[in-house]
Amino acid sequence: MNLLESIKMAFSSLAINKLRSFLTMLGIIIGISAVITITTIGNSISKTLNNTFDQLGDVKLTIYPEIRDDYEGKYPDTDDDTLTLEKVQGLVEQHPNELTYSCNEAYGGADIVNLKGETFKALMIGVSGDYFDPPQFKKQIIQGRAPSNADNIGNKHTCLVSDIFCEQYFGSADDALGKTIRFEVNNQGNINLTIVGIMEYTDLEKSEMKINTTKNKLDIRTYVFFPYNTMLEAKGLSPKETILHSAQIGWTSSCDSETAKKYIEDYFEDIYRNNDTWQIAIYDSQEEMGMITTVLNVITIAISIIAAISLIVGGVGVMNIMLVSILERTREIGVRKALGALNGDIRSQFVIEAVIICLTGGTIGVLIGVLNGVLLSKVAALLLNNMAAEYAEYITLSVQPSIPAIIISLAFSMLTGLIFGYYPAKRAGNMNPIDALRYE
Repeated sequence: MNLLESIKMAFSSLAINKLRSFLTMLGIIIGISAVITITTIGNSISKTLNNTFDQLGDVKLTIYPEIRDDYEGKYPDTDDDTLTLEKVQGLVEQHPNELTYSCNEAYGGADIVNLKGETFKALMIGVSGDYFDPPQFKKQIIQGRAPSNADNIGNKHTCLVSDIFCEQYFGSADDALGKTIRFEVNNQGNINLTIVGIMEYTDLEKSEMKINTTKNKLDIRTYVFFPYNTMLEAKGLSPKETILHSAQIGWTSSCDSETAKKYIEDYFEDIYRNNDTWQIAIYDSQEEMGMITTVLNVITIAISIIAAISLIVGGVGVMNIMLVSILERTREIGVRKALGALNGDIRSQFVIEAVIICLTGGTIGVLIGVLNGVLLSKVAALLLNNMAAEYAEYITLSVQPSIPAIIISLAFSMLTGLIFGYYPAKRAGNMNPIDALRYE
């Protein structure tokens, strides 16, 4: 008897007792569906985090001074210890076509008198041109542009304001571009800046700034971004005198993160070679994202292994039903042997039946597992939109079933059928045909 005939007979046998066949598969279905659901959730979380991270576009290295691990004593704070703008610019100047930098600093609160003579406030932020490189900023700019690196180098008096600022000052954002506004900055003096761009706040920023809950628009304090060097000029400072708490280092298409790290390490190792107290540390958000993904994968695998234990219970159920099936079909086995069927033919028939039971159950379990993942993602999206709508635009939910997990699960279900079906099949194949024909 060939393989195709054995498979047809196996399906015919299973069709005779549909309910019993389904109940036999149930353990396999539950085990496989649990594994696929867990791996789908784990993969989807990892994919969602990666998609959200990519959307935010935060692909810069953050550098900052920190105390050396082996230092003991008081923490001095001299010019040699601090991170200055001059040092950062020196790093970029060594690799002008590969590295970029960005930094920002609050200049102070400003009082502005609008066209109606009403006073409102804004917070002045000095930023370098590369500060606006990440995609999320570019999406928020609805008119004009952000202060550029050329504006920064040339100490230009340009600025980027919000649409809310335009409503506060002009009444609307229609004719704001190109207008020059006088800002009276607290304890810093006055500065005139020309509007070159208008941005729109995200829902999250509006929530944090309580923009949606403030009834009087003049009570809202928005941000005004202008070139960093222009801010330094207004303060009467030079890059050498400007101390930074941190700075962001980016790279161009001709470079990558690992090469950028190497450049940073080599540059600051030379500067801090004789400094026994301080060193420059590098924070890589992508590296942290990789660590989070690794932890999620380990947890997913661990829980999946626990869930897979239920497949053993399902396998025991398959063996039990196969033993019952052999007893019920003893006379059939005797007739087949009397007609010339070999022990291997009988054995292969029952092994194939066990494998088909497990494989069918595994396939159903995979479909249920994937469906569970899709349903859970829909529930997550619904909860996100209802309970944390301000975060929704930052989070890109993604359902990502694990293809390796599906393949391994189906292979494991087939293996379960082979292992737990072999003993009953061997027992059926070793039956004495005369005893089988006499069996009542």
